[in-house]
Amino acid sequence: MLWDVEVADRCAGGLEKCSWGALRSLGLKVIEETPGLFGRPLEEVFTPATVALFRAAVAEFGAVPGPLSETPQPWEELLADAWDWQDGNAPFTAASLVQGLVQYSEFLVGEGHPDDILEVLSSCYESVLSYASIGRTVTIDQERDNSYCRAAIDLQHRLIREHCPLG
Repeated sequence: MLWDVEVADRCAGGLEKCSWGALRSLGLKVIEETPGLFGRPLEEVFTPATVALFRAAVAEFGAVPGPLSETPQPWEELLADAWDWQDGNAPFTAASLVQGLVQYSEFLVGEGHPDDILEVLSSCYESVLSYASIGRTVTIDQERDNSYCRAAIDLQHRLIREHCPLG
């Protein structure tokens, strides 16, 4: 996958040097900005349930001032079905994006390791890759030539530079 080469391999070591707060803001911004790459309002891409889940999760996550020792009750209810999320409009795109939400919640509650944020970034990229509908078997060159995939990589590079400069 292009993301592994362009983001994970190039940035993973540098994220180790970032503070919890920088990683928190990076993960949240990638989640917030990824749907904008679809070029359509969320309501045109996903079912109302997915849109509501996404917006509620982003609002909840944005209110977290620091690492949490346990999962807040509203999150448990909000994300209860997230690992098996179903969206009739864009099932694979939604599943990857929602997986990123769950991974981000685990970062906020867990030890807050940079690898957790890499997982979030990976899931967000996978949602864009799915949306791009390149095909069942995708090569790195196909991803590199696809405007959606390229935009997702560029977005993540920009946000990493802004929130967690790698030197």
